[in-house]
Amino acid sequence: MRRFLLLFSAAVLFSTQVHAGGFQIPEMGVKAMGMGHAFTAVADDPTANWFNPAGLAFQKGHAVTVGGVVVLPKVDFSSNTSNPFHPTSSSADKKTLLVPHTYVAGSSDDLGISYGIGINAPFGLEMEWPTTAVFAGAAQYGRLQAVNINPNIAFKVSEELALAVGIVYANMYKVDFNGTALPQNFKGDGWGFNAAALYKTEQFNIGVSYRSDVKIKANGSSTLTATTQTVNNAITVTMPDMLSIGVAFHPTDRWTISADADWVNWKKFDQLAFTYTPTLAGVGSSLTVPENWKATWAFRLGAEWEYSDTMRARFGYTYDPTPISDVEFTPLLPGNDRQAVHLGYGVDISDQATLDLAYIYVLVATRNQTVSTGTSIVRNGTYKSDVHLLGASLTYNF
Repeated sequence: MRRFLLLFSAAVLFSTQVHAGGFQIPEMGVKAMGMGHAFTAVADDPTANWFNPAGLAFQKGHAVTVGGVVVLPKVDFSSNTSNPFHPTSSSADKKTLLVPHTYVAGSSDDLGISYGIGINAPFGLEMEWPTTAVFAGAAQYGRLQAVNINPNIAFKVSEELALAVGIVYANMYKVDFNGTALPQNFKGDGWGFNAAALYKTEQFNIGVSYRSDVKIKANGSSTLTATTQTVNNAITVTMPDMLSIGVAFHPTDRWTISADADWVNWKKFDQLAFTYTPTLAGVGSSLTVPENWKATWAFRLGAEWEYSDTMRARFGYTYDPTPISDVEFTPLLPGNDRQAVHLGYGVDISDQATLDLAYIYVLVATRNQTVSTGTSIVRNGTYKSDVHLLGASLTYNF
């Protein structure tokens, strides 16, 4: 029983839809979406709160951005000859997911500082397989809903250089991991910090943004289906620290070319350690699940063409590798290395309001899983995935 529950927990915890590495959601700004998220050295609207808060220091007045991203994933599974239940096939539920965001930016000439706040959801998940899938007993449904609140202060060191610091509050307010053996839920929160710099000239920008890890201390309940026993659980989960390095070049007044390298330290997500009160029958008072994810670098390219005084076209490309090896593979994270093409459009609908739209197509490399063993052998098979994302936001300056 303990071995089965260990495999169950390893299968479901912190899996996400396949459009991002690990359980990260990079679509935190619609203008940036259109430019491949290569925005660390651009950061010229209120979404700078997330991509590079030092960009707030170069913005004038006050502005608010409100927007969201619709995620349309598709995942299909078919067993291979290494699966004892071959042939069999299943398709994940085609959910339509909405990821909202809000940003505020402002400046104070009297104090010589700029400030802002971002409210978004950079980490999350929802993945559901039918109960008839061969692996559904251990990996059928996972959900993580969380909110990130991040106030920032930025100031200019010189006309070209700005620095910023901020505080991060992360609240995982709804986490569910359900299988036929051990449904579990919990919620919790934690704190971190961020720091950033932006060097900006008329033709060339360099940006750096760092976000610390965040330790989430959470509590909830776990139910052993076989005995209907429900106990309290406690777990500490570490969100990874992240580093983004970007450059932007303005070859003409109408064009911006940008590139980013984003490092996510998934090594911080090394294990999951549950404690149960009272003792969970057949399991004990604790359960530790090794994860052993690896740190990854994602590479992003973007461009913006201001083809009129009020309209802009955007283009981008992303390569984003998976942090999970074949050994740690789970059907609730059926992704692999990803490539994405990005398209975007921006229009000034008045002197104060700007509408941004974006579309992303994510092509996930087909995974042919063959190394799952033991009770996990039913995961072996071919996983084919792709994702469509649509984003829209409105920025109002006042």
